[in-house]
Amino acid sequence: MILDPTTRSLLRLLAYYVVLVAGTFVLAQHSSVVRDAVSFEVPVGITPRQLRQSVETGAVAEERAAVAATTALAMLGALALMIPVAWIYMLTKRRQGWDPSVVQTVILLPLAIAGIVAVVRNSLALAFSLAGLAAAVRFRNTLKDTKDAVYIFLAVAVGLAAGVQALALGLVVSGIFNVAVVALWSLNVGDIYAGEPRPHLTGELRIAEPDRAEGILLVRATPAAQAIVEATLQELTKTWKPAGAPLTYVVRLKKKTTPAALVAAITQRAAEHGATAEFRPLPA
Repeated sequence: MILDPTTRSLLRLLAYYVVLVAGTFVLAQHSSVVRDAVSFEVPVGITPRQLRQSVETGAVAEERAAVAATTALAMLGALALMIPVAWIYMLTKRRQGWDPSVVQTVILLPLAIAGIVAVVRNSLALAFSLAGLAAAVRFRNTLKDTKDAVYIFLAVAVGLAAGVQALALGLVVSGIFNVAVVALWSLNVGDIYAGEPRPHLTGELRIAEPDRAEGILLVRATPAAQAIVEATLQELTKTWKPAGAPLTYVVRLKKKTTPAALVAAITQRAAEHGATAEFRPLPA
């Protein structure tokens, strides 16, 4: 039985969650650190009296080692919980095109937040210091799709859950989020991703073949470069035809040719004619 790409992706996601939960359950049976990291209980910070007792008993080094291990587990747990979220993001936006910076942010942001929360813990002074540092830094980035902001909020939530040693809560949040996104995508509720191939209610899954890039190629060069440009198009494109204006073509790229590679080839081969090229994708 041959499964289509989307079904394979969803089955891999399900298998990932099964292995993650089963592995964490086994580790929790043999390690109190892992057990504490996935609990719903928020750890209480050490009191001055407990610190004094630790110094008197010589247990400070052990306490620091335990805190370091807990922080490492929190960050690794946040990473493990956000990898499937990144998969779902790329799966549901594969045709529309995902933003690589959003994928990396979704994966890395929870690690940073988990580490920060683990450092701050219940220290009011550290919390105010962190707020001051965050206020001094300005982040400017425009998301291509406003729905991408939801993934950022989820990354913050999972990072906070990991930082307070509530990875089980983070698992619930990320799991329900992924189920909701896949459901909206498959049922096309509110036209969440217009034009995306998706499962139908009949159970039949139609996956369109990946379209080869089609677009308008604009070349700025002397007329003598026309022969070189068209020879390059013959080599690197599946089909091409003049678009009316001089050195302007409607092209359909070969499977292994990218727009950047086509532009670079034309610019290099017709450099003596002062050639520059621009590829503009056709609207979907």
